[in-house]
Amino acid sequence: MNITVQGILLSIPGVIIAVTLHEYTKSLVAYKLGDKGIKDQRRLAPNPLKHMDILGSIFLVVFGYGWASPVRLVPNSFKDRRGAMLFIFVMPFLVNIIVGAAFAIGASIFYANAIYMAAALDYETIRTIVTILHLVAVYNISFALFSLIPIYPLNGTHLLWALKPIWAVKLTQYEAMLKVLLVFFIALTFARQVFEPITLRVIWALSVF
Repeated sequence: MNITVQGILLSIPGVIIAVTLHEYTKSLVAYKLGDKGIKDQRRLAPNPLKHMDILGSIFLVVFGYGWASPVRLVPNSFKDRRGAMLFIFVMPFLVNIIVGAAFAIGASIFYANAIYMAAALDYETIRTIVTILHLVAVYNISFALFSLIPIYPLNGTHLLWALKPIWAVKLTQYEAMLKVLLVFFIALTFARQVFEPITLRVIWALSVF
């Protein structure tokens, strides 16, 4: 994920797909479980503009890690609050991982068969397609892993509410400060140092498969 004009342009499809799938899945699951307020937030559509946060998206494109526009949940609307919050956490994570795996395998297959496509496509076109497929895989998997962090607006906060509500309540007192720390964690490339090796190992394993 190079910070160049070309790198940024090639990253955009991956960012849009990863964020939109994650937030749309979260919204749909929450709505189905009883939080009808999601409908008022206009998040029940796979429209990227409904789910993208401007600063979070810029961070995603430039630094490789960022956040989406948060979905405001009403936990009291769920019959089984803990179970619902756990399910709302798990489903977007799984969707990103599955989609990331599909694109990683697709990139590998496309690259392996590039020699047969050379007659119809030039080298630069083939390389661009493989790069975009690879980046969609990278962004989906890295977004899923990064969202495990229990800092608002990341999805890990829902896991914390499901498993340790008392801790979640305490963390909300420091929400603003934690978000500032999150911004510096990304901007100083610490997020990349921590999560990129894991993401690339997963991509490599899927490509070999």
